[in-house]
Amino acid sequence: MTNTFNFNDAAKDLQAGKKLNGQGGVLTSLIKQLTEAALQVEIEQRLDNDQQPN
Repeated sequence: MTNTFNFNDAAKDLQAGKKLNGQGGVLTSLIKQLTEAALQVEIEQRLDNDQQPN
């Protein structure tokens, strides 16, 4: 997984005028982490459900 999101750094970047989203945006790494975590949970749940008998 990617580096953890640092709220203090994000606040500083926003104050400095950095973009909120898009390539190099303040929230881009947070969005990526959330998406990866959600996909990982979805995969784990589907695999668990496939192993249980009907």
